[in-house]
Amino acid sequence: MTKAELSGFIKEQVAPLIKDAVGKDVADMVRENVEAAFATLRSKGNKDSAHLKMFGGEEKTQEQLAPGTGFARCLRATAAAKMAGYGPDKAIDILRSWGDNELADKWQDSRTKALASNDPTAGGFLVPTQFSTDVIGLLRPAAVVRSLGPMTMPMPNGTVKVPKVTGGASASYIGENANVGKSQEQFGQITLTFKKLGVLVPISNDLIRYSSPSADQIVRDDVVRAMAQREDQAFLRDDGTSGTPKGLKYWINQASKYNANGTVNLANVTIDLGKAIQNLMAANIPMIVDQQLNNQGGGARPGWIFSPRTYRYLSTVQTTVGVYAFRDEMLRGTLWGWPFRVTTQVQETLGTGGVSSEIYFGAFAHAVIGEALGMMVDASQEAAYHDGSNVVAAFSQDQTVIRVIQEHDFALRYDKAFTLIEAVNWGN
Repeated sequence: MTKAELSGFIKEQVAPLIKDAVGKDVADMVRENVEAAFATLRSKGNKDSAHLKMFGGEEKTQEQLAPGTGFARCLRATAAAKMAGYGPDKAIDILRSWGDNELADKWQDSRTKALASNDPTAGGFLVPTQFSTDVIGLLRPAAVVRSLGPMTMPMPNGTVKVPKVTGGASASYIGENANVGKSQEQFGQITLTFKKLGVLVPISNDLIRYSSPSADQIVRDDVVRAMAQREDQAFLRDDGTSGTPKGLKYWINQASKYNANGTVNLANVTIDLGKAIQNLMAANIPMIVDQQLNNQGGGARPGWIFSPRTYRYLSTVQTTVGVYAFRDEMLRGTLWGWPFRVTTQVQETLGTGGVSSEIYFGAFAHAVIGEALGMMVDASQEAAYHDGSNVVAAFSQDQTVIRVIQEHDFALRYDKAFTLIEAVNWGN
């Protein structure tokens, strides 16, 4: 008996008998529950559906998903499809089997558009823009450069041109019946071009086979953490060769770079920090300390970036009478009134003897990140990856390696808006 035949039998034969005994409301409730139970049995009888269901977790509507979770479900569905012996397109069917019909529809639409437009990345699997945007949003607090408020803009066509300030306008007093002197700001132009960041994230196959409510969050957090670390390295210190963006170190004007005093004491450290602030003031950067105004766009959003060792020194250095010089303020998240970030991507093994570090200070309103609107994903059970010390084979570890590709670039609109303190041996 088919589902339609059973439904007709219940309506025509069973329901009238129940209505006579217990009433219409109870009869309708019984009919609805019988039909629902029959639909469940039919879905269990479908081998392919049952096979896909084994990878599922708690079904959620899109409105219930936390930011970035939709993206993580796309990744996990891709991995599940590969584990089941299917190609990546089967991931969309797996999403539907999990009850994620809205996400599946958007992903299918993105896939169709990429293929129809002969997109050069159409051979990959493009996650819908809205879910990739969630991941970018999570990167802002996780990545130190993004967290200090650089300008971000989309690059839907792979490149975007950004005006660059090279000189300021001038003004003059004029006498009676005299002409006003002509002046204007001088601008150059920067072209941002996609640089491809590939992130490999190994995931235990148990997280795919036996899903728990936290599985998507684990995948999401691992991806965001890996992307944030490599992105910070690029935006700070990559030199723009070998397909990488050019980082702050190579954008900053050479005249705005200087070495820290080799004699490390509180007096010299204070002078070195003051020079960094003076450099920005000399470049006519509005040094607004009020963070609310900075966040609202009223300022240049100045901020510091330094290494853990530098943080330890600054937060523990004392005056001659035993008073911590900067600690109380640093515990509130600022140094001389402006926010700071600490990252291991600022190296501590530079210079002669490999013991020096760097400090970046600048107006992040003049930094620009251009980025693609989507991310490419794929998965493999045979891939190998480097865990920091050894090459690991995913197959032998019962893992699936997720590959995420993001495309972006980085630049400064004004190269004197930042300063770099080099040869920093504080706390060494």
